[in-house]
Order: sequence, then structure tokens, then C-alpha cells
Amino acid sequence: MVNGVAQGNDVDLKTKKEEYKHEDEEEAEEDHTAPSRWWFSSTLFPLIAGTFGPMASAFNLCALIIDWRIVVSPSSSETEGLYLADPAWLLAVNAVSLIIAVLANLALLSQMFGRLPFHIASPSTIGGWFISSFLLIGLVAAAPAHLPLPAGQARTFSQAYYYACLAAVVYFLLASMLVVTALGVFLGRYSHDFKLTFSQRTLMFQVILFLCYLLSAAAVYARIEDWDYLDAVYYVDVTLFTIGFGDFSPKTHLGRGLFFPMAIGGILFVGLIIASISTLVLDRGSKKVSIRMVEKARQQALKNFDPKTGTVRIRKFQKRKFGEYKTSNELDRREQEFNIMREVQVKAANNNRMIALSISLGAVLILWLIGAVVFWQAEKAGQNWSYFESLYFTYVSLLTIGYGDFYPQDNSAKPVFVFWSLLALPTLTVLIGSIGDIINEGVNTFVLYLGDHLPNTGALSEVKGEASKIKGDEFKEAKPPGFLDDGRSDAAVTDNQFDAEAVKGMSQNMQRNERGKEHGAAGKHYRHYLLMKEMKNVVQHMDATPPRKYSFAEWTWFLKLLGQDESNEARHRKPWDLHNAEEAADNANSYESQGDVPNKDGQIEAWSWLGRRSPLISSTDEPKWVLEKLMGALEKELREQGEGNLEKERNGTR
Repeated sequence: MVNGVAQGNDVDLKTKKEEYKHEDEEEAEEDHTAPSRWWFSSTLFPLIAGTFGPMASAFNLCALIIDWRIVVSPSSSETEGLYLADPAWLLAVNAVSLIIAVLANLALLSQMFGRLPFHIASPSTIGGWFISSFLLIGLVAAAPAHLPLPAGQARTFSQAYYYACLAAVVYFLLASMLVVTALGVFLGRYSHDFKLTFSQRTLMFQVILFLCYLLSAAAVYARIEDWDYLDAVYYVDVTLFTIGFGDFSPKTHLGRGLFFPMAIGGILFVGLIIASISTLVLDRGSKKVSIRMVEKARQQALKNFDPKTGTVRIRKFQKRKFGEYKTSNELDRREQEFNIMREVQVKAANNNRMIALSISLGAVLILWLIGAVVFWQAEKAGQNWSYFESLYFTYVSLLTIGYGDFYPQDNSAKPVFVFWSLLALPTLTVLIGSIGDIINEGVNTFVLYLGDHLPNTGALSEVKGEASKIKGDEFKEAKPPGFLDDGRSDAAVTDNQFDAEAVKGMSQNMQRNERGKEHGAAGKHYRHYLLMKEMKNVVQHMDATPPRKYSFAEWTWFLKLLGQDESNEARHRKPWDLHNAEEAADNANSYESQGDVPNKDGQIEAWSWLGRRSPLISSTDEPKWVLEKLMGALEKELREQGEGNLEKERNGTR
């Protein structure tokens, strides 16, 4: 018997794994009940590793193909120095480091595409990058002692030496991130079959193609213009990011001719990558964090519920009353609950915008201020930069202005600038997007305010009409009379008497069903008609900007179509009971015991607007959520009806 249970559990586990592998990728990462820190380790860290791993390998390649030492005379610049050949042992170790790192990259990509299991890919990637990092660290540390430099030459390491330093650091950081990811799998926080979404994998390939483009273009210009290869890499980087210091520019006709396709192609690459980063960080990442923010604000509101006074504290100095929460009728109580959840959403949205702005602003400031320190120290001996001049240089470069009065000349500064620009410019774009979101939200709020308060006369009517389009009011339709069962329908009732009869017939059918009687045929037809009609309306709401948010009356109507009655207390949970139940479920490490989740038959049991499974906390927009539920209900009923008709035909032929 025990063996049978164990075998059944193994089968269930295998089934769940197979279901996950074929699950929609978007759904696989949108568990808003999971803490954000585990989302970072399961999704963000592998994405960073897959994006920056090829970058580190590109730096490793730069460190391999160019000698590490140059001889520079006191009267010439470092770009005019003569290279000293590297010993064979340095080239061999450097090449081994690159090969291992490339294999580690391939293992990570294979895992993300489901071609290699986690227990093979993860140790291969982590171990490979750690080995590559330690090999390069050993070479960098051994170079001053074992690569003799000519006497009297203070700075004779080439850019390749500093590219090796960057590659070693990046390898080590990426491997450490993946250790955290593997730890989350080991602790059971998420499945080892985790996947990146299509857009995330697209970003990874865009970065790989961009790096190949940059290195290939540099090889072409190094040949045509007779430049040092790593100077050509620096030139292509400065060009594609539209900084243009002017310290390097093509002098030959062929170089200038190839500049036209090279520049436009590279700038398009940069634009695609920045657009992908903005989409992932501002839309996907921000959406994930915002859902988590709503969850935390919801939990805080439940925790701050005072059963004696019937009040909930939304913010530190803001409270909302449930009224006579123990004696008021159920419909009023549910509306109060709904309104409180709306305020929780507003609070979470404001917090999310400020957090996104703070993080992006902090990242830009770090790259600006700390980048200035790095360039100041690198150019202090050669160009005698002050910290203020370095601060000015990084600011001009960050904004892609590039006056050319200051530019990196030291062999240590150019590789750092290439790496810094690959980080700083996309980060600045994210900051600009965050600021734009806040401004756009303010403009939308102002326009919606105008739409509600402007008189509908003269030229103002056009402004009011545009505001209505933004709000989505042109798609708003009054619900049929009597759908709330207490006369509190929308003020503007419909003239369609058939809709009213359909609502009445559907309500009678629901009442018969609750008393254990079978659905009437007329009630079913009414319901199918109304489901189709509302699906048609909801489809129009999908394009509303900002996303459409339904009123309590509209939600009541949709839920009634789905077979739930907001005035039926038996199907609802009370907020003052919800928090304790959720804490108990969390302590038991189970969400199933909360009671506000679907049961095995797919029916929603007791739930609350402030509950963890409230539709207002869903990861999808409200119109999409409603449309999916309406379509699911219609599909289920039509399938049952068809099966019933088929059964009757079979019985009739016997």
C-alpha cells in the first residue's frame, strides 16, 4: 500500500514537471505570492548571466588576441607603443580560460532552452566561469612579476591586460549569482525547470549579435585604418553609442564609405537592445514588482484592521471604515471591501513608481560618480585630470554628447570606458523611462479629471471627448436593470427589454440551481446570450489606455454572469477572518487551505476582495481576466450542453 502511494506521488510529480515544461512562459514566472527576492534569483540572475556572460567572453577574446606588454617612449603616447610578444604559457592559459568560458555560456543557453538538464548545466556553467575567472586572476597577478618590463617604463601594459582584469571580475560575479540561483532550487523555492520568456531570450541573443557586430567592425577598421585592434574596438563603441569624441575617425575613403552601413546598423542594434531592456525592466520587471507591492500593501491593510472600530489603516495617517461591518447588508459590505482594495492598489502603484525611480536614479548616480573616480585615477598621471573634470567627462559621455575636450587616452581607461558605456547608457534609458512613466501618469490623471469636470459645451466638448477615449468611457455600457437585485443598477438603464428579461431569466435559473434544482433551458439560453454580449463589450476594453478598471457595479454584473452573487454571504470571506487564515496557511506552507481558491471542481469557494486570490490582485489586466473567465464559462457550458444532446441522441437511437 505504501509503495502504491509512493508510486502515485512519483507519477504526480512527473506529471507536474511535464505540465510545467509545456506551461506558458509568462504564467511560469508570474506567481505574485512568491517573494520578489526569489524572482530575482530564479529569473533576473540567469538573465544577467546569459547577457553578460558573452560580454565577459568578448573581453577575454580581446585579452587573448593582443599582446599584454608595450614599450612606450617618453615622447610618444601609448597608442604609438611597440608590442612585446607574450610567452607561450600566457597564451595557452588565456586560451583555455576562453574555451572553458564559452562552453559555460553554451551550457547556460542550452539549459534555458531546455536542451540540457539543470543538474548538468548549472554545475558546468558555475564551475566553468569560476575556473576561467581564477585562471585570469592568476595571469593578471603573475604578469608584473613574470613578464619583465623594460626598465624606466612606468606604464607598459596594453589594453589587453585590463580587458583580462574585467573579464575575470565579470566571470566571478556571474558565477556567484548562479550559485544563489542554484541555492534557491536546492531549498525548493522554485523548480529547476525554470525558463526565461521569449523576450528575455531575445535580449540575450541581441547582446550576443551586438558583441559580434562590434568585434567584427573593429577588425575591419583596424585593417583599413591601420589602427590597433583594441583602439578600433573603442572607436566602434564610441560611434555606435553616438558619443563621438573625435579622437578616432576614419581617414581613408574606404573607411568613410563603410562608415555609412556600419554606423546605422550598429545604432539600430543599440536601439533594439535598449528597447528590449526598457520593456523587460519597466514593463515585465516593474509589473512583477508592482504585483508584489500590491500583495504587501494588502497584507499590511489586513494586519491593520481593527475589529472593534471596523476600520482599516491604508496609510500611516489614512483610515477607512467598514461602517457597521457586522450588521450591514452583504452587498454594501462587499462594496466597502472593494473600495478599500482599490485604495490599496493606488498605494502600491505609487510606491512602485517611486521605488523604480529610486533604483534607476541610484544606479545612474553610482555609474556616474564611481565611474568618475575610476577615470580620474586612470587619467590622473597621463592627463592630470581632477575629479571634477572626470565628473564632467562621465556626465557628457552618459548623455552621449561627447564634446571631445576630454576623452580617455590611458590604456586602462579605454577598456573601462567600453565596459562602462555598455552599462551606463541602457541604465540611463531606464531612468528616463521611469521619469516618463511618472509624468505620463500625472498627465493621464489630469486628463481624466478634465473629462469628469469639464462642461460638455463648445470647444470643451472635444477635450472632454478625448478624455473619455483615454478613460475608455466610449465602450462603457449601462448594465441591464435589476442585475443587483435591489434596484441599484447604473442610472442610465438600457432600453433593450430583452436584456432585462434575460437577466430576470438568468437570475431565476441561478436561484433554482442554488436550491438544488436543474438549470432551466431558458435560463441557459439567456446566460449564453449575455455571456456573448459581454464578451463583445469586454473585447473593446482591452485597448483602453490606461488599462480599464471596472467599477464595483460592473464587477458585480460580471460575477453574476459567472454564477456568483455578491449579495450571497455564504460565498464570501470576511476581512477580519482573512488575515488569521492566511497566516495559518503561510505557517503550514500551503495556500490551498485559505478557502479562497478554486476547488477540484473548478468552483470558487468563499473568497474576499482583500484576499490573496482576489481578481484585483491578478497579474493580468482586468478586461483580460474577465474575458478569460467569461470565455471559460461559456466554453464549459456549451461543452456540457453538447455532451447532453449527444447522450440524448444516443439514447433515442437505442
